Amino acid sequence: MLTLKQLETFVQVVELGTFERASLRLNATQSTVSKRISELEQATGLRLFDRSRRNARLTEEGERLLELAYTTLDGAKHILELNEQPERTLHRVRIGFTDLAALTWLPGFLRDYTIERPDIRLDVTIDMSRTLYQQFQDGELDLVVIPQVPEAFAQPGVEARLLEEVEMAFMAREGLVDGSRPITIGALERYTLISQGKRSGFAQDVNRWLSHQGVAAANLTADNLLALVGLVAAGCGISVLPKLCVQRFAREQGLEILETTPPLPTIGYYALYHGGVRIQLLDELAHRLSDAADFTRPFFLSENRPDRD
Repeated sequence: MLTLKQLETFVQVVELGTFERASLRLNATQSTVSKRISELEQATGLRLFDRSRRNARLTEEGERLLELAYTTLDGAKHILELNEQPERTLHRVRIGFTDLAALTWLPGFLRDYTIERPDIRLDVTIDMSRTLYQQFQDGELDLVVIPQVPEAFAQPGVEARLLEEVEMAFMAREGLVDGSRPITIGALERYTLISQGKRSGFAQDVNRWLSHQGVAAANLTADNLLALVGLVAAGCGISVLPKLCVQRFAREQGLEILETTPPLPTIGYYALYHGGVRIQLLDELAHRLSDAADFTRPFFLSENRPDRD
C-alpha cells in the first residue's frame, strides 16, 4: 500500500543524496529508510534508484515519480493545516550566509523582514561558504546564500536563484605595488597573495582563475573578510576583495585598487534551497533576498555619508 511516509522518505533521500543523511533528517534508522523505499517500489512497480552508484541516483522512473511526490505531500500538508489557526502558525527557516552578506545588506534585511513577516522565524548562521553548503546538504540548513557551487546545479530538487554578480579586484596598500596601470596578472606574482582558506567558495573560484593565468595560489590565508582587509592595509601583501564594497572605505585605510589585465571575473552569489513541501515559502524568501541583496555597501557606513571613489 502506498503511504505518505514512503513518499516523504523518498523525497528526503533525493534531496539529501544518501540514505544515511535521510535517516538523520527523519530520525529513523537506515534500515527503516531502505524498507520504506523498497515498499514504495513494490507499491508503484517502479525502480526508483540506480543502486550501482554510491549516492542515491534517480532512475528515469524515479524522476517521473519525484514531481508527483512533491505535489502529493504538498496537498497533504494543506489538508492537515485546514483546522489550524493561521495567526498561531510560526514558520522556522534555517538560513546561512557568508560574512560578505553579513558585512553589507544582511543586517538591514533582517531588521525589515522581521517586521514584514512576523510569522517567520529565521535562524541565521554566518560561516564560510563550503561549510554552509555542507550543512545544506546534510539537512541542517534550509537555504544558503553563497557563491556558485557547480555541483549544486546538478542535484535534483535543489533550486537556485542568482542574487547578484559581485565585482572583484586586487587591492594593496598604497605604494606597495609599483609599475604602470593596468598591471599584468603575472607581474603580481612577486607579491604575497593573501586569501581566504579552502572553506571559502569565492577564494576557490579566484584560485582556479589564477591557476589558468599561470599564477600560484595564495600563500597567506585568513578566513575573516575584515582580517583580509586589515592584513592588506598593513602592507602584508595583496588580496582579491569585493571591489565596490571595500573601495567605499579603502582610501582612508590607505588601500589602492589595482587595475589588472586581464581583469578578474565577477562572482555570482546564489540563494540555494530545497524544493518540496515548503517550496512556496522558500521561493518567496529567495525573491525577497534577491530584492535586498546589495554587496556594495558596508552596513556600518552611514547612508548619508558620501561615498569615496
